[in-house]
Amino acid sequence: MPEIAKKEIIELSKKGSRLFRAGEYVEAERVYREALALDETNPYVLSGLGDVYRKMGRFEESAKYYDAMLRIDPKNVFALRGAGDARRGMQNPEQAIPFWLRYLEINPKDSHVMVRIADAYHKLGMEEDSLSFYEQALDIRPDDPFALLGMGNIYYARHDENRALDCFERVIKQNHINVVVMTMAGNIYRRRKEFDRAMEHYQMALQHDPENSFALFGMGDCYRGKLDMEQAVYWWDKILAKEPENQALWTRAGDALASLGKLDAAAEHYNASLKNGHDLYAVLGLARVQQKQGNLDKALALCEQALEQDNDHPRILEEIAKLQEQMGDEEAAQQTRARIKK
Repeated sequence: MPEIAKKEIIELSKKGSRLFRAGEYVEAERVYREALALDETNPYVLSGLGDVYRKMGRFEESAKYYDAMLRIDPKNVFALRGAGDARRGMQNPEQAIPFWLRYLEINPKDSHVMVRIADAYHKLGMEEDSLSFYEQALDIRPDDPFALLGMGNIYYARHDENRALDCFERVIKQNHINVVVMTMAGNIYRRRKEFDRAMEHYQMALQHDPENSFALFGMGDCYRGKLDMEQAVYWWDKILAKEPENQALWTRAGDALASLGKLDAAAEHYNASLKNGHDLYAVLGLARVQQKQGNLDKALALCEQALEQDNDHPRILEEIAKLQEQMGDEEAAQQTRARIKK
């Protein structure tokens, strides 16, 4: 190749690199392609195009140029890492892993790539391999938030709450803003009935995402655990304002309001639940509201309506028997309870 052409390729490669670093990917692509026309085997040009297309989300094209680079230089660390990243972008973790493993043979202390391998194994359902690489990453960077998060997710799914919580708390202590981590930590404390600690974590999440349904539900459920039903409904109503289709929560909030004696508000919540379809517990809740308001005939009619949907359901039959007793019909109540025993 003439010396002039070599110099031109070098200049074009430098210009492409500057444009790439500046985020001007379309222009960088144009410059690198101009260089590629002069030399189809130049490693800087091939690698540069791989990087450009990866940033542009054109992962198949990106992989093509990294692979071409690796045919020339099988141990090129930039191409190995990029080829793995391109496969990750193509949602093909199984193909990505071998490139990253080859990369680690040359650069064994790169914890970022270890985390990517761990994430890929996790997606493939290979949890033990995933944990192994998260641990290797943490040996190099003990507070790597992405390794801790990945490891914590696996332990959380396994219900290994002590280990999951240790990972999540270490992420939170770094002021690493991750609402999902905050809510998952809150969930663990809530299941342990450590309501105040759970609420601290939900509040942290809500500072960053005020409408996060998981944190809002957790706050309400903590207050329910603390027997403060009024506050429980306050937090749940925030969810229902934007999720009117959340039938189970309408019913749960209705139960809480009924326990407070706020019967009209409870009925409103039960009726909102039933707008989304049949719900046994919403119908029974409405029946109890009618019973407490002295409308025994209406309460009984609601229970019989529920029985049409849930034939011989013991909970409904027991409610009917209680109403029949209250209405003075002991014989009917006995006959209803006989159906439960059957």
